Amino acid sequence: IEARGLARTFKSRKRTVEAVRCVDLTVHDGEIVGFLGPNGAGKTTTLRMLTTLLRPTAGTATVAGADLLANPLDVRKKIGYVPQAIGETMGGTDPSCLVIEELLDQAALYRIGVGPKSEARRRAELLAGQLELTGLEQRLVKTLSGGQRRRLEIALGLVHRPPLVFLDEPTTG
Repeated sequence: IEARGLARTFKSRKRTVEAVRCVDLTVHDGEIVGFLGPNGAGKTTTLRMLTTLLRPTAGTATVAGADLLANPLDVRKKIGYVPQAIGETMGGTDPSCLVIEELLDQAALYRIGVGPKSEARRRAELLAGQLELTGLEQRLVKTLSGGQRRRLEIALGLVHRPPLVFLDEPTTG
């Protein structure tokens, strides 16, 4: 990650809020970086900009070798993103979605072949084992505990083997 002068301003009728001001950041291969700060400090806003979920109002960045503004699709292909909570209701993409379906749907979004003996299924099984989700594949996502849900979120961020992973509130759950 190479960011220079990254900023985000939100405007409403009554006021302007500078959520992030002039962030300069360099992260090299193999480094682990954490953002610490109080609520409202701009940590999530910065992550949302670096993951293309929110367009910066100023500055430039290269993420995983792709220009954030000129080529956001390439950025998305090369990163994994683990949000603070899964889905809008913390129950997955659909109330009737099973853990395995959530993993296979995520793989399909990255055009990883889905089928009975597919690469997507192998990845899902591998990640389920590594993240202690084995045996939960046929459970509804909404029935998982907070910790199980968090491990599923991490699996979703890793299913396509990204070279760079962003974790928002990684210790939640």
